[in-house]
Amino acid sequence: MTQDIEPVRDRRWWRLVPALLGLLAWMVAACNPSSRCLEDTEVYLRAGIYTRVEGKDVPSHLEDVEVFGLGREDSVLVKGSPARLDLPLDASQDSCSWVIRSNTASDTLTFRYRRTTRLLNFECGFIAEFHDLQVSCTFHLIDSLSVREPFITNTDEENVRLFVDLP
Repeated sequence: MTQDIEPVRDRRWWRLVPALLGLLAWMVAACNPSSRCLEDTEVYLRAGIYTRVEGKDVPSHLEDVEVFGLGREDSVLVKGSPARLDLPLDASQDSCSWVIRSNTASDTLTFRYRRTTRLLNFECGFIAEFHDLQVSCTFHLIDSLSVREPFITNTDEENVRLFVDLP
């Protein structure tokens, strides 16, 4: 006598299907090559050039200058007649110095600050930020300066104003 034995159907694995499909969708979305960084990750100290006329700050420029890191004359960052300087700060030290040189004189600007890092997001990663900015200058080309915003981050905000005489 033969008896047909019906196989036991285990339906417990069906409960795992939604979880496995969710995991698969998450893995595909995580590897999406179209996700990219849309924020500015560059951090510069923004120094505007001004002249004081009748008690007002009037935008100006430096005439025919070179800007380079102190001791790095071979690496000129700016050459010409800029109305604004975008200077990178050293994220590995608490200070850095830049030289502004013209045909007739030169100034050394020294920036002192406190450094921190901040996670922008997972696409962009970390950026360096600088706090409590202090500036010293030799005042040969530059008459005076003022710190407008002592917190330097990835915005386009002006941090320092450099005042020069009109030629």
